[in-house]
Amino acid sequence: MKKPVIYIAGPECFMPDGKEMSKKAVELCREKGFDAISPALGLEGEEPIDFSAGRKNAGVQIFKRNIEYIDKCDIVIANVNNFRGWEPDGGTCFEIGYAYTQGKKIYGFMDDTRPCYEKYIGGIYQDGAFWRDEQGAFFESGCMNLMVSGHAVIVEGGFERALERAEKDLEV
Repeated sequence: MKKPVIYIAGPECFMPDGKEMSKKAVELCREKGFDAISPALGLEGEEPIDFSAGRKNAGVQIFKRNIEYIDKCDIVIANVNNFRGWEPDGGTCFEIGYAYTQGKKIYGFMDDTRPCYEKYIGGIYQDGAFWRDEQGAFFESGCMNLMVSGHAVIVEGGFERALERAEKDLEV
């Protein structure tokens, strides 16, 4: 029987220790009976991204390669913690959305799954059933934007916690 393949999504590729974090995640997947693809590591035997034609061209290569990786996977496990602001990494959100359109099972992990209004650092007020910020904009009712959390299983904690949830759900 084929092992389920997990695509590891998140901004770890931007981190100084991103390759080490990705290697650890891949190893955890293998220990739990999954295969894994990490865009930060690529696939064995694959040509490296060619930056000689400029960053835009390299970006197109990365985009196409990551789409191919998602197409090969059964499950996406994504780091949906805030990245450089209030929301998760934009690339990770795109990968989650694309994976959804391809029928992939999606798990997200984040450090804090309290409702958005509880995490907001500015002023808030309640208006009937809605919590609103200083400008009057209402907050999502969940822990993050529903365009991600509405179809993904979101767990509090790190990658390993999301992997354990996938293992339990899929009985690997």
